[in-house]
Amino acid sequence: MPNQIERIITLSRIIGLGRGECDVAAIAAETSSSVKTVRRDIEAARRLGIPITDQVHAHGRKTYSIAVDALQRVNFCYDEAFAIMLCRGTATAFEGTSLGQAADAAFEKIEASLGTVAADYLATMLPKVHQRSVGGDYTQHGEIVDALMIGMESRKATFISYHSARSTEPVTYDIHPYAVAEHQGTLYVVGHSCEHHEIRTWKVERISDAEVTPVPFVRPAGFDIKTHMKGAFGVVSGQTPVTVRVRFTGSAARYAAEKLMHPSQQVVTATDGTAVATFRLTSTLEIKSWIQSFGPAAEVLEPEELQQEIIEELKQSLAQYESAEATK
Repeated sequence: MPNQIERIITLSRIIGLGRGECDVAAIAAETSSSVKTVRRDIEAARRLGIPITDQVHAHGRKTYSIAVDALQRVNFCYDEAFAIMLCRGTATAFEGTSLGQAADAAFEKIEASLGTVAADYLATMLPKVHQRSVGGDYTQHGEIVDALMIGMESRKATFISYHSARSTEPVTYDIHPYAVAEHQGTLYVVGHSCEHHEIRTWKVERISDAEVTPVPFVRPAGFDIKTHMKGAFGVVSGQTPVTVRVRFTGSAARYAAEKLMHPSQQVVTATDGTAVATFRLTSTLEIKSWIQSFGPAAEVLEPEELQQEIIEELKQSLAQYESAEATK
């Protein structure tokens, strides 16, 4: 059975094609929904900003339409069209969900509306650009993503079954979903964990089930996803700010100077070719793996706790290799 997000997308399409002639009964028949559900979905669509208007006819019959001037026809210059179609190649985070399908339809409409000059330019230039598509396929998680979006929009507590990297079995959490974050093609949901009494981040691919409950929650007035993620190297943030300093040598030093990995990043290059990068974060979990990827070309200067973590992990790795070598 379609969830509310899917019904709203279908409802908007039906109303748009109906040119002001659709009433609740017709929409209900088309979507195999009840009249009550259609009315509820129309109100939800309006809250999402979809400009659905109504007109009352004789005998109280009400029909619905989407304002003609809601989406004006846009004429793109060739470089604008090129930029938009490049974005299509990277917009894979919602692939396999109803939102992803809507995005594909939107890109197809944009491409179909291009003028001859822009279309010819695209045909010439797009084959010359290689884009690597990264991230997961959310075809099997479409209903989960939609449930999380409904929970966020309606501000209703949501039960999720989550299989973390450390657990052997899925665990059920009662969460208040605040926002969805995308990082390198992977989706995460950020919200309040009722069990832990703190804001946490869950990887969508590890959620096997999501159910929106009737229980409302109050979203903190001061919560802003961009501010919350400010201290994260990727998507994992913490509570206590920490300064991370790393010395890079060789080609890694040049890479550190060229590549901006975090808004707080500051790099000082010395005359001997080394570079010291400084970051201001609230979690060292993700930056630790990044530092380790450089091997001996990266050395943690501070904090001492992170330095010791890496030392211990290197000792464990060395012990494993030595043990394997001894059994040969």
